[in-house]
Amino acid sequence: MLTSCAAIAVAALVSGCGDDEKEPAPTAFAITATAEGKRKKALEFPSTVEAGLVTMTLTNHDKVPRSAGIVRLLGDHTADDFRNAVEKEGGPIPEWIQDGGGVSTVLPRGAVSVTQVLAPGKYAIADDESEPGEDGKSFADLGAKGEFMVTGPASDAELPAQPTTLTATDDGGGDEGEYGFEFKGLKAGHNEVRFENTGEQLHHALLFPIAEGKTIKDVEAAFTADGPPKGPPPVDSDTAISTQVIDGGIAQNLTIFLQPDTNYAVICFIQDRTGGKPHVAKGMIEELKVGELKYE
Repeated sequence: MLTSCAAIAVAALVSGCGDDEKEPAPTAFAITATAEGKRKKALEFPSTVEAGLVTMTLTNHDKVPRSAGIVRLLGDHTADDFRNAVEKEGGPIPEWIQDGGGVSTVLPRGAVSVTQVLAPGKYAIADDESEPGEDGKSFADLGAKGEFMVTGPASDAELPAQPTTLTATDDGGGDEGEYGFEFKGLKAGHNEVRFENTGEQLHHALLFPIAEGKTIKDVEAAFTADGPPKGPPPVDSDTAISTQVIDGGIAQNLTIFLQPDTNYAVICFIQDRTGGKPHVAKGMIEELKVGELKYE
């Protein structure tokens, strides 16, 4: 009898040791972009979400592209304070604006998800897309914004590993700083990507297909010149891919589609927190060469 009990106990122990500890599933945070009439835009989302691993999904019910960028607000600042601060092109970025992230451009009737770790605190959420204004020429901000709370204690959750990476780097910033991008595994077609900022400044990544007959040198010259570039643009802005802005130490998991047989210019247009020139003017532009689409 004792032998049988011992055998059962050992079997149970071995069975328990063989169970892999599963990572907790991300909390879902659903965002809906809506439109009522020509100019009234809104973002609908929960008022709270638990700190930790969160998957944000933006569903676009509008007839124009929409987005939902987020930032963590320190102190008693509001979403209006955030929008007012970022409207000053080239100006300083206040320290009370932290973390960043959220969902970039979602086409009409589409849905896009990103996953990241959210720290506790108050967050602003805003649509940074624009559309032609009343005069049909200038572009008007859609104006959709709001706030939500991330509750509970800080989490030690980690993003799931991804097969490809897009990394923004810098050595602290300044006019003599080194800025750049690093790529690993990116290929034609759909890519499950970890977009990470390992620097000290805020960064985003815009991937522009380089126009036929143009080179990365043409793109560098166009985006670092004083004044608007002359002649046709050296990139295709209509099919560009963008991420949201993220702070140093922040990462997201997202999906991007890269066109086959295409060379991309990967660019950051954000300035240092102290203000000044955009990072592209300080060398933050890299070429990404994408080969043929291979079916696995």
